[in-house]
Amino acid sequence: MMRKNNTSSIWVMIVDDEPIMLSALRTYFSSTSDIRVVAEASDGTEALALLDTVEVDLVLADIHMPEMDGVTLLREIRKMEDPPVFVAVTALDTDDTMLEVLAAGGAGYIVKSSRPQTIISAVRDAVEGGMSVSPYALKRLVGHLPEEKMCGKPPRINPPSTGFSLTVPEKRVLRHLCNGKSNTAIAEALNYSESTVKKQVSNLIAVFGVDSRLSLAVAVIRSGHLDE
Repeated sequence: MMRKNNTSSIWVMIVDDEPIMLSALRTYFSSTSDIRVVAEASDGTEALALLDTVEVDLVLADIHMPEMDGVTLLREIRKMEDPPVFVAVTALDTDDTMLEVLAAGGAGYIVKSSRPQTIISAVRDAVEGGMSVSPYALKRLVGHLPEEKMCGKPPRINPPSTGFSLTVPEKRVLRHLCNGKSNTAIAEALNYSESTVKKQVSNLIAVFGVDSRLSLAVAVIRSGHLDE
């Protein structure tokens, strides 16, 4: 169940059939001050049972598990009255799996080999309403959009007119965004404040006529503005 009384901390359930991965995720999040692992499960069936008794903000789950896999778990979670956010983490990265997760309403698709900070940022971004996709997966995703449907409807993409040009700071932010980096990671890379990056991304979402970070990355890559 989704947590009702939210505080500044993020309550997470981690789901994986590999004890080593559960331990690694637990270690990653223990290094933060805002993410707390409150439940662990070894497959989707166990996770669903726990969600009847434990309140969480986000479920971070493996895709390939016995009993009930991650995609089935996601679909069952989405049936809940107030479902927690779902982020997939996988070692077997394929286009079909990525599209299945995102089309089913997942807020993130992260490869297990990603840096710990990437996984941590994906959790934060997802809880804040964003969507995180690992860099290589994001570049492949462009080939499937907007024809492929996301969450039941195609993303709205209206690139700016041909007379439009990006500023140097905007290009810097967008290059990092198109490589799958979160606002936090972009701010660190460019030595900007996180609020500055967030404001620039919000402005660019409006300029490109899209409604998410993911659609913005797709629009930017397809528009060729970064090649100017």
